[in-house]
Amino acid sequence: MNVEKMYYSIKGKGFYSDMFPEVLNKAAEEYGDITEIKQEDYNAFFAPPEGYYGVFDQTGPHIEKLPDPDYLAIAEDQKRGLIEKATTAIVVWQTKLMMGRKLTAKETASLNAWMDYIDELNAVDTSTAPDITWPEAPAS
Repeated sequence: MNVEKMYYSIKGKGFYSDMFPEVLNKAAEEYGDITEIKQEDYNAFFAPPEGYYGVFDQTGPHIEKLPDPDYLAIAEDQKRGLIEKATTAIVVWQTKLMMGRKLTAKETASLNAWMDYIDELNAVDTSTAPDITWPEAPAS
């Protein structure tokens, strides 16, 4: 029983099997850099272990560890998004006040609740990410 052998070409950016000799030979002629790859390395490239991913670069196919998430950047983005959403919620009330109009008691209470929420968001320490307890937005 013949065992399939796998090859790769950096110039061709691809894999080739000896089960298709005409394709393998053409790639060898065209690219001139055909290199055999162990079956386990080939398999790992397409089904990497958890926490790894396949990379095909100038050194050939290999797996690399996934980078750790940038929890601080994620938290900062989330904080910014929550503040933007809260700011959007209060813009009509702010506009009314800037025009000298009066707010109803319900509008005033809602505006104050949203302003308190924005204050709470601004006070969140994102350096503790990903362990952040976000304040709850006021009911709309």
